Amino acid sequence: MSIEEKKFLKKIGANVAKQRKAKGFSQLDLCSIIKMEKSNLSSIENGRQNVTSLTLLKISKAIGVEVNSFFE
Repeated sequence: MSIEEKKFLKKIGANVAKQRKAKGFSQLDLCSIIKMEKSNLSSIENGRQNVTSLTLLKISKAIGVEVNSFFE
């Protein structure tokens, strides 16, 4: 994976974490809603896992934000 790709994943992950926290959800809260292991969400938020578009959709619906907010 290139440095650019790693930076991209870190940015998305940071935005997921930022939006989640802004809406008052803990990682465990969100994981319970979307049926995901906490370790997977943590990997996404830390940019260590290439998140799928469907997972981003599930996260956005669960916390009440638009998917595109993860890319800003």
